[in-house]
Amino acid sequence: MRAITYFQKTVYFPEKPEKKRFFARLQAGEWEPGTFRNIERLVDDRTTFIDIGGWIGVTPYWAAQIAHDVIAVEPDPVCFDVLTQMRAGNVGRVELIAAALSEDESLVLHSVGGGFGSSETSALIADETGMAITARTVTIPELQAMAKSERLCIKIDIEGYEYKALNQFRAIDRRRTAGVLLAVHPQILAATLSGPAALRVLRTVAATIRLVRSFRGFRLENPSAMWVALRKSIARRELKGFDLLFVAK
Repeated sequence: MRAITYFQKTVYFPEKPEKKRFFARLQAGEWEPGTFRNIERLVDDRTTFIDIGGWIGVTPYWAAQIAHDVIAVEPDPVCFDVLTQMRAGNVGRVELIAAALSEDESLVLHSVGGGFGSSETSALIADETGMAITARTVTIPELQAMAKSERLCIKIDIEGYEYKALNQFRAIDRRRTAGVLLAVHPQILAATLSGPAALRVLRTVAATIRLVRSFRGFRLENPSAMWVALRKSIARRELKGFDLLFVAK
């Protein structure tokens, strides 16, 4: 196992030569510093951190050092294997759930870049390899029932499927939840739509508004993130993703 210290905490990862550049960025504090600031602000030893899209353990095992407990949800089989390997070498209580967030009985996931194990595994868009698996699913009410504390903080990074999970977001317990960190991927949704480019963009903007509205009952703390992403999208002529933070009112 390899020890990597980032944002004042040390997490032990399996040796992954292909992640060398990523781990260097992580250790240098260059990867999503805002995510860790928000987790540290919203999570304490009275809080269950629910990490939907746990990837290779970067956030769940970091958060486990300050949270009461962590529930990490990850349907990608390669990533889930990494998460499982990490349990022995890291501190904190982390429950691993091999599932995708959905109210459907199962969900088809597609690989990206020729195989699973990427942070971009998606239920919306496939790469040229055509690799796919059928994942079991879990719902927000089920995850909330698994929490070992009354107070919750939820992180959601599900590569475009956030646009299809609005009913799940409406089921988040507003009374218990201190905050929700949501990664938004409009570029993935737009790639699944048909028609002229301008129409796809308009439909994506409308879908993003519906997505934000599904978090009624929370306060959107950083609406400027959407406008910054919009300006970048216009300047670069391609849709850019962004992260939103919803906090308890």
